[in-house]
Amino acid sequence: MSESGEKSDLRSEAIAWVIRLRNSRLSSEDRKAFESWQAQSPAHATAFQQVSAVWDDPELGAAATHAARIHAPQAVVQRNPFRRSWRYQAAAVAAGVVLLVLAVVPLDFLTRMQADYYTVAGERRTVQLPDQSTVMLNTQTAIAMSFDGSTRQIRLLKGEAFFKIRQDPDRPFIVESDDTSTRAVGTEFVVRAQRDRDQVTVVEGIVEVRSRAGHDAAARVGGGFQVRMTDGHLGQPQAVDASAASAWIKGRLVVNGVPLAQVIDEVRRYHPGTIIFLNHGIGDTKVTGTYNLTEPSKILTLLSNTFPLHVVGLADRIVLMY
Repeated sequence: MSESGEKSDLRSEAIAWVIRLRNSRLSSEDRKAFESWQAQSPAHATAFQQVSAVWDDPELGAAATHAARIHAPQAVVQRNPFRRSWRYQAAAVAAGVVLLVLAVVPLDFLTRMQADYYTVAGERRTVQLPDQSTVMLNTQTAIAMSFDGSTRQIRLLKGEAFFKIRQDPDRPFIVESDDTSTRAVGTEFVVRAQRDRDQVTVVEGIVEVRSRAGHDAAARVGGGFQVRMTDGHLGQPQAVDASAASAWIKGRLVVNGVPLAQVIDEVRRYHPGTIIFLNHGIGDTKVTGTYNLTEPSKILTLLSNTFPLHVVGLADRIVLMY
């Protein structure tokens, strides 16, 4: 089993013990079993301490109870007294939150080792390339470069970057991400690598986008158009508001009719801590507005003032929204 898998199992076991200790009258045999479990290794004791620290935060209890009541309507509970009460569901919600809190990791070490340049949460960085082109790295982004007399190539390892390319017909500029290869001569465009897709938005000029796996024919994408690559397959270019898609360059988030859950996902990229969104009942509510990405916490406050949301801090740099 991997190290991350072992940690996850230990945390799950620790949560089970915390629930039993907080909600049950333990027999002497149960108490001995807990002490024996905790004594197995320092990692067991550490996992229990970490879980306890998060679990005992009063804000977690309030958020978990609220979320459980939303997902367990009273009418349903009353019709079937044998169903688990919302209190048990609250414990389940709290357990899920604790796992999320403890599983959060920053930009992984291997990606940083591969990168020539990278940014952390909330950081933007402009890099002048050897050919006098420039690239701006958005939050939590990493790139690796390959430049010589015949090649101008960037590998987008993670995140999102804006490229302003100096024209050189003899050396096309190539940006590769997980599934996508983007070829440009002299243009301005944004490439974003996400978990489930790559996305290329052209601000000015024309680029050629193709699947690195060669599944589809290349697409020529002009200014004001965007193309997405999903599961190695290239979609059709779609007209977009390129200024909105690249507004992060100026530190702004511009949304027009975007679901609330998607907006929170976007803010999550810029926040130095962890945002956990529990009120999925309003996740599809549409949001329109312009927000300052340099102050992600204020964006959360604005959203809570506009929509029926509570925002609370938990366990240092953890934000619950419910």
